[in-house]
Amino acid sequence: MGIGAPARMAARLSRYVDTVDVAGVAFRLVCRYPKPRGWARDRPEFLTTRRPDVTVLITYDDNFRRKARRPAGEETVADAPSVRRQGRRLLVTTGYYRATVDVRRGRAAVRIAGGFGVGNLMRTLAALWLLQRDTLLLRAGPAGYVAVTVKPEGMTTRPTPFVDPNGPLPTSRGAHARTLAGGGPGVARALAALLPAVWQADRRRAAVARTLDLATLIISTSEYRTEHARRPRPAGAVVVG
Repeated sequence: MGIGAPARMAARLSRYVDTVDVAGVAFRLVCRYPKPRGWARDRPEFLTTRRPDVTVLITYDDNFRRKARRPAGEETVADAPSVRRQGRRLLVTTGYYRATVDVRRGRAAVRIAGGFGVGNLMRTLAALWLLQRDTLLLRAGPAGYVAVTVKPEGMTTRPTPFVDPNGPLPTSRGAHARTLAGGGPGVARALAALLPAVWQADRRRAAVARTLDLATLIISTSEYRTEHARRPRPAGAVVVG
C-alpha cells in the first residue's frame, strides 16, 4: 500500500477532509466516508485551518478482518500496535487496521475494518510523530491523554482530543491502574509509576530508549516534583489501558 501519487489523487477526490491539531502537530484526515469526520468534529476545539504536518489517507475495507483471518463477530479487538520497519517506512498493524507510515514525509495510508472508529488509530499515529518532537502521550485519568514536553524553560502539558469515557480498548499489555502521586522516592520508583501511563506506539528498541529518556526528564523537572509532592494520593490518578 503506497503513499505516493495515488494517495494524493484520492485526497483530492475525497469528500470528507478535516485537520486536527494534536499538541502542535496538524493531522489532515482524508476519507470517502464520514466516520473520521465524526471523530474530528466531536472535539471542535482541536480543529485547525493551518497547513497540515501529516496527511492521513483512510480507506475502509469491509473485508479487512476476513482477510486477516479474524472472527467477523468479535466484539473487541486488541489495540496494541505492532510497529516494524518496511524500507524507509513503518508498518503499523493491529487487529483492525494496517497503516503504512512515512514519518519523515508526513504521510500515512491506512486500511481499516468497516465499522471501526479512528480515535485509537489517531492516538497511535500521534504518538509516533510526537515522539519525534520529544513529547509523550500520558493517560491522566478522566482528562484522557495529555501531551507532555520537557523544554529548557520547563515542562508543558497540553490537552489532546484522545478522551474516551468508556476507557481504552483492551491491549495485549494488560489493563491496570497506577497512581502517579505518592510513587515514592527515587528515579526508579517514579519511572515505575509514570511509564505505564505512556501510550508507547513504537516498541522498537530505539523508540523505547527515547521514551525512557523523556520520562526521566519529566520526573526530574521541578514542576513534576512540586505537583506530586503537594497532592494527596488519589485513587486511580492515572488509568492505563
